[in-house]
Amino acid sequence: MVELGLNRAEPATLVVDLNCAFASIEQQHDPSLRGRPLAIAAYATDAATIVSSSREARDLGIKTGMRVFEAKALYPRLVIREPNPPHYREVSDKLIEILQRHTPDVLRMSIDEASLNLAGTPDLTRLGPEGVGWAIKRAVRAEVGECVTCSIGISTSIWMAKQASNLDKRDGLERIDHRNLVAVFGRLELTDLSGIADATARHLARAGIRTPLDFLYATPQRLRLAGMRREVAEHWLKRLRGYEVGSFESARRKSYSHSHVMARATSVQADLEELLMRLSEMVGRRLRAAGRRGSVVTVSVVYRPRAGHFSHQAKQPQPISTGEEIYRAALELLAAREPNREIGTLGVGLSGLSDAAEDQMDLFAEPRAPRGDRLEKAMDTIRDRFGEDAVQRGRLLGRAPVVRDRIAFGNTGHPEE
Repeated sequence: MVELGLNRAEPATLVVDLNCAFASIEQQHDPSLRGRPLAIAAYATDAATIVSSSREARDLGIKTGMRVFEAKALYPRLVIREPNPPHYREVSDKLIEILQRHTPDVLRMSIDEASLNLAGTPDLTRLGPEGVGWAIKRAVRAEVGECVTCSIGISTSIWMAKQASNLDKRDGLERIDHRNLVAVFGRLELTDLSGIADATARHLARAGIRTPLDFLYATPQRLRLAGMRREVAEHWLKRLRGYEVGSFESARRKSYSHSHVMARATSVQADLEELLMRLSEMVGRRLRAAGRRGSVVTVSVVYRPRAGHFSHQAKQPQPISTGEEIYRAALELLAAREPNREIGTLGVGLSGLSDAAEDQMDLFAEPRAPRGDRLEKAMDTIRDRFGEDAVQRGRLLGRAPVVRDRIAFGNTGHPEE
């Protein structure tokens, strides 16, 4: 233990992960779904991917990432529902509210997962980390509903607490510290560790690292043989020993993007421009809600049915945040597409982010926000109150909405984050 240099501090970090989140929230909202195998699919097509499944469905072998037609073949009586993001955001907000009763240091990691740092809080002394964990579970059951449970991990860092939360995905509460870390790693597979996918595991295997314990005992030189850069190897060695490599602040997002998979591929410029404008509006809205701007616009395209893709980006002269500005820049980038090929997926992104208040002011500019920014803010206020379709740009009026409200995997689903 001394040779490994494990973090011997008493744990003060918790990760709370809602179990089968989307499916269990739907079961809570609709009692007729309780006790039934339920899958939430990204879209209402047989080729859509399952993004969440209930415990009953998982017991039948229905897994996240499976196609709907595969799941139905396995169990024809499976209930399929499309996502209902407003319900999920409401529960996510309630979870954050519950966690903030114990500490102000709460990080929403995704729509169904959050971490909290109890260091220096009265509840850490009064209840201990396990006591706080049980209090959170009771509050979720009482205030969200009996169908929604959570797995809680306790450790000395966010990453290690996440490993603990993964040990029992059915309403568990587990702790990893210097006393049991080696024993826990001894019963895990390498790909059980967060951040280690199959491709990474194959790289590590080249250096003889095939288990979490191999990883833990590896030297920086051995990790270099697996192709890891020096700083990445150093971070992993600290992370595996229970040290916090990042911080709550370092998790702040580096870009905002929206993409849409079309039901029918198209090469019609007018249809693509309409979709591009809607996507640009959505990116801009999230930026403004977070009080941020961006300087690098990206457009990505996936062709269909003949496979292929491209992604182009361009740095703007000044940071931007309005849908109109993003759309104009994205439209120029879209011109680089192959005009005769049909597009199945279109995406717009903005990176190179800065806080709106940090942007350098023009010495000769008006002392108040530009007219375009004020207009966008007014539109945001109307949408907040009456819904996303309450106000639209003229060219989009009367057109069916082609971009649905979605929550991407691992995303918080909240505009301000």
